[in-house]
Amino acid sequence: MRWNFVAIFFLMLAGCAGAPPPLPAAQQSAAQADARGRDAFQRSDYHEAFAEYQRSLSLNRSTENLDGIATSLLNLSLVYRRLGDNAKAMDVLGQVLAGDGLSFSDAQRTEAAYRKASFSLEDGNVAEARRWTDKAFGHCGGRCSAEGRLYNLMARMSLPERPAEAQEHARRALALNRNASDKNEEANSQRLIADAVFQTNDFKSAQQFYDAALQLDKDSGVPAKLALDLMGLGRSIARQGRRDEAVEYFQRAYSVSEGAGDAKAMEDAAAEMKRLTP
Repeated sequence: MRWNFVAIFFLMLAGCAGAPPPLPAAQQSAAQADARGRDAFQRSDYHEAFAEYQRSLSLNRSTENLDGIATSLLNLSLVYRRLGDNAKAMDVLGQVLAGDGLSFSDAQRTEAAYRKASFSLEDGNVAEARRWTDKAFGHCGGRCSAEGRLYNLMARMSLPERPAEAQEHARRALALNRNASDKNEEANSQRLIADAVFQTNDFKSAQQFYDAALQLDKDSGVPAKLALDLMGLGRSIARQGRRDEAVEYFQRAYSVSEGAGDAKAMEDAAAEMKRLTP
């Protein structure tokens, strides 16, 4: 069984609460470029998104708008990952962390370190992921909105070898994410707990946690997360001997993945169905 996780990184938005005074012309142009970049990214036009975020970065640098510079760099990290340039993704995050004389906030540095940790884990470099997670906690100081995400990341690093440790991290993350009303990360916490208890052969509990994740993920509408929840439910139910019911969940996972055009997830669901049907 493969232990999967979908990290959802949100494009950053610069700005502040309330009714701010009119922005200087350069910052207005930067905000417009950011909006065009978000639109391009959401339709998977990553080259156009790159051009717009670079334009925003240049405009923000021309006025030393720190929030805008950090936002542009964080957004560019996602574009570089989509374009397959992982080194440059890490480099722009390093610019937020280094500062080069600019005083980025602890929240911005926490986000940059969190992304470095998560990218490292996705690339299979667990030691580097742990190093950047520690740095993110250092910037967070135990009082930031990213704390629940960081504990989810620690849970991911503990699987599959240390399920008890993973469960401990994920349960702590679950409490933090609930307190922060972060439904996306709360669902991730539920799924990580399910993954951990599945590995200890507690399939009934795993089913309950996968189902809790599914209910939350239906609101987020991210197909990859729905597919993981459904696959987890199917596997948990199959291990309880309810083969026909398990096949129904795998069929649902296949349908969700087919609708999203995710060929690898479709292949995984089909393989599970084949194992359970004559």
